[in-house]
Amino acid sequence: MMKLVQLAFLTVILFPAFATKAVENPREINWESLLPKMMQLKNPFESLNTGQLVDLETIVGITKLKQNANSAEIKEALDVEITLRRKMEKRGLDVDTLIQEYLNHEAEIIRRNRLTNKELDGQLVRMPGYALPLEHKGLGVTDLLLVPYVGACIHVPPPPPNQIIYVTLTDPYKLRGLYEPVWITGRLLIEPANKSLFLVDGSADIPTSYTLKGVKVERYEE
Repeated sequence: MMKLVQLAFLTVILFPAFATKAVENPREINWESLLPKMMQLKNPFESLNTGQLVDLETIVGITKLKQNANSAEIKEALDVEITLRRKMEKRGLDVDTLIQEYLNHEAEIIRRNRLTNKELDGQLVRMPGYALPLEHKGLGVTDLLLVPYVGACIHVPPPPPNQIIYVTLTDPYKLRGLYEPVWITGRLLIEPANKSLFLVDGSADIPTSYTLKGVKVERYEE
């Protein structure tokens, strides 16, 4: 009898402990939160003036063009490259070294633009941004891109992949228009995606570094 009483007492103690387990509250984050901590990228072209940097960028552009265009298309560009090379070399600049430094710097920026904050993986978050719809169901949106500013991906180039979130919604949400400011609550995952955004004059593939399983959408209010 005593053992039954003890067991019943233990059940009463344990059951409320499970029943009253703390509800997970979403962590409010912003766009800066998505970026990992890293050392500032050094500018390898501090010694160049504005004109020299423009000339270097032009030469790099022509270098890339030569890899894809035919001889007829690049003849005029080659004349420009020769002129700019001579101009820079007269200033004592090593053009080939500068080109390689430019390409290395560009590659490092691209790499950094895909880096993510590992601490946020799997976290329940609440995030503000502008909604760019991808998929509709009835009168609502089920898939969207969350971007940090109006015009992103359509009127101006897309932000880096780690500054775009691909959102899938549990329930369709009726947007009032493109780039509606919203708060979205959901489970954030480091799950890269490449989504097709259909435009008036075609479509564009938008790479993203994060996926958000959205469960709640609210209109943004300060």
